[in-house]
Amino acid sequence: MALSRLGFVTKMTPRVPMTYAAGLALALALTACGTSGDDPGSTSSTTSATSSSSSSSSSSSSSSSSSSPSGRTIAITVKGSKVTPAPSTVDLGVGEELTLTVTSDHDDELHIHGFEVEKELVAGTPLSVTVKGDQPGVYEVETHHPELRLMKIAVR
Repeated sequence: MALSRLGFVTKMTPRVPMTYAAGLALALALTACGTSGDDPGSTSSTTSATSSSSSSSSSSSSSSSSSSPSGRTIAITVKGSKVTPAPSTVDLGVGEELTLTVTSDHDDELHIHGFEVEKELVAGTPLSVTVKGDQPGVYEVETHHPELRLMKIAVR
């Protein structure tokens, strides 16, 4: 380069700081399935199921979380675009199993990211899926028709 011969040193520097690029890549990866940020489930709280059982006094479809010798079970109900219980983040230990029982009032598709699970939901028929927390990370559980976040699973 002519500038180098004249004693000028030129450096190539990235136009975008690497930390910004890494953050952008992470944000894009987390939104890969197209869940919009303006849905009622876009805010999440962290919950942890315990071995104590909870009961519901209502006679309608209720959702619950319980422990069993083979792991925990969480029941989720979808009516229209309403998810019960409200979407939250559930902690799962590495090696621990979690069974999700999802009942929807319409035909849909259940997708559990990171566990390679895509199952058809038949209206009114409970679908049970058991996953095992092998890799640490936070994984989204959603439906596709319409796109609804049911929960996040945080394997720690």
